[in-house]
Amino acid sequence: MSENKFDLINLVELQLLEKNIIRKASEISLLKKNEKLQKMEAEFEEISANHESISRDYADIEHEKKKLQDSISLNNEKIKKHEAKLFSGTITSSKELVNFQEEIKQLKLNNDGLESKEIELMIKVDEVKPKFKQAEAARQTIAKEIESLKVEISLKIKEIDEKLAVLKERRKSVIPKIPKEVCARYDEVKAKKGGVGIAVLKNRVCDVCRMEISSGEASKLQDPDVIHKCPECKRMLIISNESIENLKAEIDAI
Repeated sequence: MSENKFDLINLVELQLLEKNIIRKASEISLLKKNEKLQKMEAEFEEISANHESISRDYADIEHEKKKLQDSISLNNEKIKKHEAKLFSGTITSSKELVNFQEEIKQLKLNNDGLESKEIELMIKVDEVKPKFKQAEAARQTIAKEIESLKVEISLKIKEIDEKLAVLKERRKSVIPKIPKEVCARYDEVKAKKGGVGIAVLKNRVCDVCRMEISSGEASKLQDPDVIHKCPECKRMLIISNESIENLKAEIDAI
């Protein structure tokens, strides 16, 4: 395959950069869809629903207890007023006296019933309160863990984003070094071959399809300054050299 003279290592560099750009973008995508975070958020929703349910039960009991306490207080006020009236000496009718005594008795009976219900509610409060505190603690704990994981993920994404920017900028700078017709051919092969257009031949082995090329075929692929074609995978093939190996290590380290 003949092309205008240019350094073939630039073509290898382009593919290595694109490969690493895709890999970094994939890493960011996986981080954004972090399975651990998704599980924790689902658990948080479950714990929050349980916490909300217990909170409602707790609030309902407290509300009912408050109503009972208000009723008891109101009855006690009435009892005090009736007793004050009873012992004031202003009641002259025996019927009125009996009526006050009967009403005081009824108010006290009502309070006895209300106080029994209040005790029942207090027992319920004692049962629900630890569950409420436990649910609240669990909710706060997982909320902190989620926030911590989000910060960790955010920092990792930022780090990868910075590396991604370096790779993209370097890709921009290498493209003008490659003849347009070669870039077009590279894009064509890349589109047909799963995004990989360039293969490097080292020790008669294609580094993409991993097939060993026969001695006869290898003898035809000797010129390091020419873009060959892999007889197996049909990708554009370049003969390996020390510069290419160093370049691979350099870009992989970004």
